[in-house]
Amino acid sequence: MSSDTESPKRKIVITGGAGFIGSQLGSELHRRGHEVILLDNMSFGHLDNLIVDGKTFGQLVVKDIRDPDLKSVFTGAHTVFHFAGVAALPLCQSEPQYAYDVNVSGTANVLEAARLSGVSRVIFSSTSAVYENSTHEVDTYKETDSIQPDLIYSMTKAASEDVCKAYSKNYNMDIIICRFFNVYGPHQDFRRKSPPFTSYVARELALDRQPTLFNQTDAKRDYIYSSDLIALMLNMWASTDTFHAEIFNISTGMGWSVPELYSKLCTIADKNISANYKDPTLFWDKYKTLTDAPYSLNPNRITKEVHKNCVGDATKARKTFNWEPQVTIDRGLFEVYKYTQDHSSCID
Repeated sequence: MSSDTESPKRKIVITGGAGFIGSQLGSELHRRGHEVILLDNMSFGHLDNLIVDGKTFGQLVVKDIRDPDLKSVFTGAHTVFHFAGVAALPLCQSEPQYAYDVNVSGTANVLEAARLSGVSRVIFSSTSAVYENSTHEVDTYKETDSIQPDLIYSMTKAASEDVCKAYSKNYNMDIIICRFFNVYGPHQDFRRKSPPFTSYVARELALDRQPTLFNQTDAKRDYIYSSDLIALMLNMWASTDTFHAEIFNISTGMGWSVPELYSKLCTIADKNISANYKDPTLFWDKYKTLTDAPYSLNPNRITKEVHKNCVGDATKARKTFNWEPQVTIDRGLFEVYKYTQDHSSCID
């Protein structure tokens, strides 16, 4: 990442600052000499994310984004990166009130605090999941595609995008909406109940366990490595243009299937372990309220989610912010496995 030593030093708030992406962005901004406030209620954040080369960075503020006194943290901030939220799809589906409260009400509270504090720019992390029911004629999704989400997580993010658009329109606030595709890399939480795919597989292989997978099809997802995403976030942050809730895909334009990724990770780990492929309708089986209730989630909807193709057209972000992803999938998966292996002693 390039240095910005000549730029003015800023106060920057990162919600979800102890999480996977927030902590890595915070570390880089701190390295560049900026005042970094890492706001996190520690529901999904981890303190070990805030240690780099044996040293801590930034100021951790343990506070919820729904806190009515959020303005006190934002006072004097130039930029707010809003990454906090509930992301696990089955968790959101099984606890819809919680998901809407955190993801939508929390976003509204962040924007209101930013408005009252005079924050210059808000960069909001939405998701590619909003495309889950979109129809399009090409192989990749564009920002102009219509969206019709119907799962709780994606609906909360679509609603949050609407809140961002309303604040930009009504208050003339500078807001950027980022639709993150599948972000992966070291420090991703492999310990949680439903870890992201690459971290889950790396964990199982590191422990010589057979992973349970649910997708043997050639359906492809777009994977963007964390350092590439951070480089794009920094270019967005440094841009002198003004953005009125403009939407950008945060993606590579390349897709990989579950069998392809599993094969690559087995090669990297030098393990000959066959995956246990199960019926995709069982993918969210750990969340019993979704299946053991008078009205159960349609199993076909689960299969549709598991077998979803989701590759993003990254042309707009590339051109607007003079950015290109640098890390190949093989290099990225190697770093994920190495990190997981190095931290295997803390895996249950």
